[in-house]
Amino acid sequence: MVEILDKILLSQNAANEFYKSYNGEFKACLIAVMPEIEDCNGLVQDNPWHIYNCLDHILHAVDEMAKLTKECPTKVRRMLAYVMLLHDVGKPQCKSRRFSKLYGKDVDSFFAHNKASVRIARRALPILGFDAKSIQIMLTLIENHDVFMTVSLKEYAKPHHKILDRAYMDGLIDALAKESGIDGVTAMQYLLWVGKADNLAQNPDMTAKPLQMLEAMEQMLAGR
Repeated sequence: MVEILDKILLSQNAANEFYKSYNGEFKACLIAVMPEIEDCNGLVQDNPWHIYNCLDHILHAVDEMAKLTKECPTKVRRMLAYVMLLHDVGKPQCKSRRFSKLYGKDVDSFFAHNKASVRIARRALPILGFDAKSIQIMLTLIENHDVFMTVSLKEYAKPHHKILDRAYMDGLIDALAKESGIDGVTAMQYLLWVGKADNLAQNPDMTAKPLQMLEAMEQMLAGR
């Protein structure tokens, strides 16, 4: 099962390849390791930020990560592909319905889904063949994949958001180094790819400013 899943996640079109294989023995084996995958299949995300159901979003995010990391070593590409597979897998158990003053209507929300996804990943990753060092890195990235939702460029500042500046970047890099056990700059680059892949698999009408901010963060990182 792991060999098939590796091939799918590192392919040029993970979404299509996944659904072509999602039956029979492969499906049974995958669900035995991650039953939450089936919960994501068909889970509607009625929220302006999303155009796909949960599993489709996950798989499109895997596709975007494959593009971003095409020049990276296979070990890194595999690790980050599985981060995207797992980053939202906790959403089904966190779904709630609430009225949004911002959008003026009821929307689906998934508060603390990153922590739920971490719990699932911690259980699944050893079975999927990852070593302890890689798992620590991956859990850090999954835990922090939504950190960009609470930071803004100065010109797009929002109430209660942090403003992107050098001090914020340095603090985040230091925190990632402690949590991941690797060089903070490397961990930050991985997290930026996670943020980009996640946003590129969302509603393009909503993601222009977040992607602009991620580009600014990448430029700041390159200038260290």
